[in-house]
Amino acid sequence: MRKTLHSLPLPLAAAAHAATLHFRERDALRSIANHGMSARTVTRVTTAIIDLVEQCGPLNHRAMEARLTDSRTDTVSVRLALKLAWERGVLTYLNRTNCWNREHRRFGLTGRLHPGLDMAMDRHRATTELVIEYFDRYGPASLRDAAWWSGLSRSAITAAMNESARDFVMVHTSWCESPMYMYRDRLEEFRSDSAEQRSSGISFLAHEDVALKAYFESRRRYLGDLPPRTAFNQIGEVLPTVIIDGQLAGTWKWDTGKKAVGWSLVSSCRSTVLRREIRHRAHTLTEALRLGWGTGDRKKVTTAQQEVTPTSSSR
Repeated sequence: MRKTLHSLPLPLAAAAHAATLHFRERDALRSIANHGMSARTVTRVTTAIIDLVEQCGPLNHRAMEARLTDSRTDTVSVRLALKLAWERGVLTYLNRTNCWNREHRRFGLTGRLHPGLDMAMDRHRATTELVIEYFDRYGPASLRDAAWWSGLSRSAITAAMNESARDFVMVHTSWCESPMYMYRDRLEEFRSDSAEQRSSGISFLAHEDVALKAYFESRRRYLGDLPPRTAFNQIGEVLPTVIIDGQLAGTWKWDTGKKAVGWSLVSSCRSTVLRREIRHRAHTLTEALRLGWGTGDRKKVTTAQQEVTPTSSSR
C-alpha cells in the first residue's frame, strides 16, 4: 500500500489488496508502457510465469528470468510481468529463509498457497473493511493519518466510515490540530480502564513497527517534543525503537559483531531503575534473537517461516 510494505493478518491482507489494487496496478502498467511492452507481450510473459510456477512450485525471480528470457523476451520484461502478476494478486511472496537476518524471496501461486483467500473481493467492500479495521486498531486518528497508512483518498475513507455500523466520535488532542476519530465503544473502554491497565510498560519495537507507522499527522502522540528523525531514518522508515508507556524513549539496534542488542535512550530517561529494566529487557531480546540468527555458513536455525500476501508494491 502507498508503495511501501505492510505486514498484515491474512484476512485483512485480502481487503488491503482489493482496496488498493487500482493504483498499484496503474503504476505497474505505467512501467510496462514505459518499457514499450505490448499488451500481447504482457499476456504471453505473464502466462509463461504462471505456467512455470505451477509446474515447478515457488521460484525466485532470477530462476524465472533464466528460464523465460529468450530472443523475444528480455530480462526487464520478465521482471515487469512478474511485478504485475504480484500486484494483481496472481502471485504471492514467500520468504523461505530459516533465520531472521536473511531473505530468500520466492513467488508462488496465491490460489494454491492460500486457497481460502478472497483475492476477488469487491473494491467497495474491501475499502470499508480496511478503514473500519484501521480506526478500530489505531483510533483516535485523523483522516490524514488514515490516508498516510492506507494510500486511500480522504473521500474514500470518509465514505467507508459512513458505512460502519458502529458510532464514531470526534476527539481533539494535543497531538495535532485536526479532529481525530475513534469508535465510541473504544473510547468507553478506554475510560473504564484503570491507570494500571493503561500502562504498557517497556516495549522494544521492530523496524517499521505498525504501532508507529500507522500515524503521520499525529506522531506527537509518541514523539512528544522530539524531532521525527529520532524515530525515522532519512527515507521515512521507522527505526527499531524503545517505547515506555506509549512514548518514545530511545532506539535500539542489533550489533552483528557482539550478536547482541544495543540501545540509545533520549536524554530525559535518566532513571537508574528504568535503565536497569531496559537493560534486562534488552538481554531477553538478545537471547531470543540469537536463536534465529543465521551465520555465514547458512547454519540452520529453527524459526517460523514467514508468508506475506501481495498487499503492496515491491521495492
